Amino acid sequence: MSARDRLAAVLPGAAFVAGVTVIVEIAARLGWLSSYFPPPSRIIAALVRGLANGEIASQVGITLAAFAEGLALAVVLAVALGIVMGAVPIVYDALKTIVELMRPIPSVAMIPLAILFFGLGLPMRVAVITYASFWPLLISTLYGVRAVDPVALDTARNFGVPPLEALWRVVLPAALTSISTGLRVSASIALVVTVTTELVAGDTGLGYYVAQMEQASRLPSMYAAILLTGILGYAVNLVFFALERKVVFWSAAARAAQ
Repeated sequence: MSARDRLAAVLPGAAFVAGVTVIVEIAARLGWLSSYFPPPSRIIAALVRGLANGEIASQVGITLAAFAEGLALAVVLAVALGIVMGAVPIVYDALKTIVELMRPIPSVAMIPLAILFFGLGLPMRVAVITYASFWPLLISTLYGVRAVDPVALDTARNFGVPPLEALWRVVLPAALTSISTGLRVSASIALVVTVTTELVAGDTGLGYYVAQMEQASRLPSMYAAILLTGILGYAVNLVFFALERKVVFWSAAARAAQ
């Protein structure tokens, strides 16, 4: 996709956002909206001020640190278990019921249990983030491994390729597309759960900052933090999508050709 095509794809969405922002600004200035909805210009000013003086910027660092730790732990655990379950039928049969029972439990419901074990600090948040982002990646890895072409495995076996080498050279490359998609989904979930956990039971971070600003009636700062959370989510999705296109380049080429 050329730069002109990218610009053409972005312009309609950007124009819509700009138009809605102008309408809301005018409506808020004229008093047509509730006082709980400050003009967007005040929200943007609060965001710039909070980033400049470090009030919001420091909370962003805390949120991203918890997000990264929880997601990294989920990646290690989910990919490892997904490969084992996908490659070893007896392990799959033994664990599939437990997976199906645990997977639907909302991550927010695990917050009280995490507080009981870890208190209100960073370990509690990392535990909940890991739990939430673990399941999409596990399922993607599991079915990616199980979907590997049996002919490719038989060919490797006939050529005397050891099982571990076949796993590395045949199974993982074939499952990488599914794994990378699951990673992108898990990353988005991890950020949402990070902020939610901070909002419900945190003592630092963007979610905690939103709650504090609401209690202090500093509504522009509250909305600024919410806006920044959305920007971070969009950026995370772009980063992992770009990573997917770089790592699984054959899949990206196939999508571009369609």
